[in-house]
Amino acid sequence: MENSSYDPYVTERIRRFDGTLIGGCYLAPFMYLKQESTTLLNGSNIVSNHNQLSDALELIIIPLMGNSLAHFLQAPENYSSLQMKNVRIGINYASLVMYATALRKAAQHFSFWIYDLAPPGTCWENIASFPFSGIVLTDEFFNDNYLKFSFPFLLGSCREREAEVILRTQQLSLPMAKYEDLQISGWQEQRTSTTLFEV
Repeated sequence: MENSSYDPYVTERIRRFDGTLIGGCYLAPFMYLKQESTTLLNGSNIVSNHNQLSDALELIIIPLMGNSLAHFLQAPENYSSLQMKNVRIGINYASLVMYATALRKAAQHFSFWIYDLAPPGTCWENIASFPFSGIVLTDEFFNDNYLKFSFPFLLGSCREREAEVILRTQQLSLPMAKYEDLQISGWQEQRTSTTLFEV
């Protein structure tokens, strides 16, 4: 049975490992529809109070890529609602490389999370030098790497930057304490088998 209190714009919840709800990640395809206004996202300000989950969220994640990200970067002053202190803009590594200069300029006023930490061909300097406030690990990346000797050092360096380290997965497979030992700060409930950023 569908929960009628679950906001239709929110696709995935973000929780601490004690179950505390700390955020919501908005549905990516919704963001790519033709905009009716340069000041609002798709004709309705999805950051406004009436479009949030019933409880106040610590974090609201707005994923942007492609034309949506390009429009945002052309006139970031038109997106003042995305500067709210609990709002984060989610981008992927391909966007970081493509719009590096504009994103660095925007990062002076907006807060960014990266959603695919290490796709093939990643230059770690690009990630290390960008002021991300959050890093979201895919389930695949986590499963391939969490037993490696270098993994705790990678996550430790993220936490030293005071960046949230979130695992995006459909289901947690390890005991909660294991994730906390690895310095992962929470998890995003993946509701589909697709990536957050559809091409």
